[in-house]
Amino acid sequence: MAVGPAQRASYANDHHTKIPFEKSPRALAGPGDPRHVTHALLASGWTLTSAPGDPRITLTGPDEARHQMAIDPFASGSPWRIQSADWTWNASFDRMVPAEIIAGFTDGLLHGPRRGDIGPWEHMQKAGWAVERQPDGTGQALSPAPELPVRVELRPIFNDSSDHFAWRITQPDHQGMPVWKMWISGPVPDHLMAGLAEQLVSDAPVLRGMHDLDHYSARQEPSLLTPQQAVEAHFTRIDAAQARARSQRRTRLTTRLPAPAAAPAAAPASSRATRP
Repeated sequence: MAVGPAQRASYANDHHTKIPFEKSPRALAGPGDPRHVTHALLASGWTLTSAPGDPRITLTGPDEARHQMAIDPFASGSPWRIQSADWTWNASFDRMVPAEIIAGFTDGLLHGPRRGDIGPWEHMQKAGWAVERQPDGTGQALSPAPELPVRVELRPIFNDSSDHFAWRITQPDHQGMPVWKMWISGPVPDHLMAGLAEQLVSDAPVLRGMHDLDHYSARQEPSLLTPQQAVEAHFTRIDAAQARARSQRRTRLTTRLPAPAAAPAAAPASSRATRP
């Protein structure tokens, strides 16, 4: 299901009067526009499977993947929920988690593992986070922010189990209460966590409107982009997702097509019957 003209027009209409600001750190920049995530999924062939008029949005992945993502505005905890097709892993994100960080996870569902990928812990170490890893595979990390550091934990889901792990990532406020949290449990593919970590540790600011929801500790600076340029940047992102999905479908089709049958070999001249 592509992002059609009506959807593009709706996005442009919502943003054409918003003066773009660069907000940082991105963990405190607020949720942003969820279409940063959903438009990329739709452009890549995901399907809207929720009932018409239902404010809860459900998207289902194409082909054999069939992953599902739901956004429930009525959820008391985490409105973003993503689960694997075989129910072996699931992820949930609070409403204040920036869309760019969630997209680091969901974009991995679109492009798959990439050559040269590094793991989530390596992304954190490279960005200067304090990382402690244990021999049993668990670990924790703390961002280098002078105040309100992000905390990452990978720990057993159950105290008596060492083979069922869950990621718990939180952004605390000044009283230690979570501004947001995310919970990812089960054997989630490494490249999904690597994509999330890459966006989580990035020190690049994210674009927001001047009065968009954020945490009061976030800093903002006027962007050099005009509202129209900010909208075009979004369209460039979803066009790239659509082009990549088309290329992947062509590649899959080519690899699945049977090889052409070889033409039968001609009989040797000496074995052919001769006519008088």
